[in-house]
Amino acid sequence: MASNTASLVEKAVGANKILDPLDNQGYQVQGVIPDLVVSIDEERDISSVLLVASQNNLSVVPWGGGTHQFLGNIPSQVDIVLDLSKYNRVLDFQPADLTVTVESGITLSDLKTVVSSSDKLVPIESPASDKATIGGILATGRSGPLRYTYGLPKDWLIGSRVVSATGDVSKSGGKVVKNVTGYDLNKLYCGSLGTLGVIAEATFKLAPHHPSSGVIIAGLDSLDMACGISSLLMSKVYSPQGIHILNNNGDVYTETERSDVANYSLLLFFCGRVPAVLRRVRECANLLKENGIIVTEQLADEQANEMIEHINNVGHSDDTIPAWEIKVNIMPDNFLGVWRQCETLLLESPLEFIGDPGFGTIRILCSKTGDIPDNVFIENVSALRQFVSERNGTVTIERCSSAIKERVDVWGGTYPELSVMERVKNQFDPNGILNPCRFMGRL
Repeated sequence: MASNTASLVEKAVGANKILDPLDNQGYQVQGVIPDLVVSIDEERDISSVLLVASQNNLSVVPWGGGTHQFLGNIPSQVDIVLDLSKYNRVLDFQPADLTVTVESGITLSDLKTVVSSSDKLVPIESPASDKATIGGILATGRSGPLRYTYGLPKDWLIGSRVVSATGDVSKSGGKVVKNVTGYDLNKLYCGSLGTLGVIAEATFKLAPHHPSSGVIIAGLDSLDMACGISSLLMSKVYSPQGIHILNNNGDVYTETERSDVANYSLLLFFCGRVPAVLRRVRECANLLKENGIIVTEQLADEQANEMIEHINNVGHSDDTIPAWEIKVNIMPDNFLGVWRQCETLLLESPLEFIGDPGFGTIRILCSKTGDIPDNVFIENVSALRQFVSERNGTVTIERCSSAIKERVDVWGGTYPELSVMERVKNQFDPNGILNPCRFMGRL
């Protein structure tokens, strides 16, 4: 099968685009090693490979930096991996118009370096930004500590080119900020895990560069107090750009040794012009003190950026990758109650909680040394899903063992919108060749 696949693809793109089979091990998707890896450096190669794959019922997995291939269910098969890391040019940059167009294989850090040269900012965040590619970030919908202010990557996407499962190229949106014509198909591909098409190009609107940053860290013994003060802060005109609550079971303070850490840490993130950041930091610190909360640490600029990046990378850097991780999405009003339920259900193992009360997310990570039996894990997640679904939220297993993935759908059970998603999948990928079985409902 592998030799036949290689022969078909070689006729389409040339032998020089096919990697040595000895390299295939490095592109395994959740333990499944591909038959073939194709290095892409132009759009027509994406089209050619997908056309061959659709005609021969071969599965295709898009691959950017490989930083989030752990997401989703185990693929039913992996015949071809499209390595897009060399497909990474900046195609159009218009600082005056606040837009930039790039190929999908460019890393987030490289894109930010390009636009920062003109004092502009791509307000997108992702763990492992030096490896994570724009196409992968859009496909997975990843974000970071400042999502409360900046939202998700899709909120800054104004145009795209996508290659369909049959190799056809389609465009959506445009290269102007005020683009309101037609259906906004850009958003459809965002978060679809590459199951509807391969993102080839993306156009983003930009924001002014923020020259200053700040972080306030406060220790609290009460989760109720942490959530209460977070709500109060978010109601103020000087509110932070992001708020995180941590339960201090993990190694958050990598750079500084701390022996006096309270039960919970409240982290406030700030960014913007220097006067605005100084005022926000001052007002928020005063508000904390007025409510009897002691500020344990206050960081500025480079140190603040390092802390924001550290929190962004928890669970993704080599020394913090967990044995398993789940992500809870809920309405902010239900944040406290759901966190409490998480603590009640999952106390069999030392866990690290990282919550974003403004955006309504809770990440729960378990270290490699504190894992729990598979059956206990599955039972706990099932009970938590029931509790969260009754409050219009979702629970996604982001990391776990292959043995668990073989037994459960990491996205959860059935959702009311699943039938719609199935129809969309059948329309965009009728043969089911793109990342087969990895998405919700094993689509």
